[in-house]
Amino acid sequence: MYYSLNFAKNTVMKTNKLNSLLLSLAIAALFAACSGGGQQESTSEEASEETASTDASATFAVNAGDSEVAWKGEVAGVYGHNGVINVQEGSISVAGGKVTGGEVVIDMTSIQPLDSASYSEENSAQDLVNHLSTGDFFLVEEFPTASFVIKSHNENQLVGDLTIRGITSEETVDLSSLEISESGLVGAGTLVFDRQKYDVKWEHYVQDYILSDDISLTLSISAGN
Repeated sequence: MYYSLNFAKNTVMKTNKLNSLLLSLAIAALFAACSGGGQQESTSEEASEETASTDASATFAVNAGDSEVAWKGEVAGVYGHNGVINVQEGSISVAGGKVTGGEVVIDMTSIQPLDSASYSEENSAQDLVNHLSTGDFFLVEEFPTASFVIKSHNENQLVGDLTIRGITSEETVDLSSLEISESGLVGAGTLVFDRQKYDVKWEHYVQDYILSDDISLTLSISAGN
């Protein structure tokens, strides 16, 4: 009888310990699930906030010091000239992860050749700058700036109005990169325009035979708050 009572008592104690262990494991599992769910919820909230900030509308000022335009013109069968020109100012508007508008103003007085043909013994870079600044090309004294006003963003293209020598025509920038964030944007693209449309006409008896009508501009633009 004494043995039976002790056996029953031990059985109850073991059962209680087992129940306590199971209860502890259940509480631990519940705590882990709640903790994991909170982390997942927090991650989802952060992702939503990041998406919302990228999709929000904003207007960023162009960072002139971090932006630049590279230009290139071809003299068929002879050589080509290329160089850089400064961005003076501008602004870019975005919404929904796309560019919705803006303007980039280019300082035409800052033309700088970089090609070897402009620094040969027969030629000097300043001679080329002087010639490009005359009425044969960009008439810089009368039109010291050029501009590109963005009208739409279609996939990998920006469509806008290019103004040179006071003449405006619609052109397209083919984007090679574009990153938009809450704090600004960085982008690059190439615009090729026909100089004849903007009265950039070199008055020379062989001009139509050796000077390409196409001038290429590669814009590297940085803008931020």
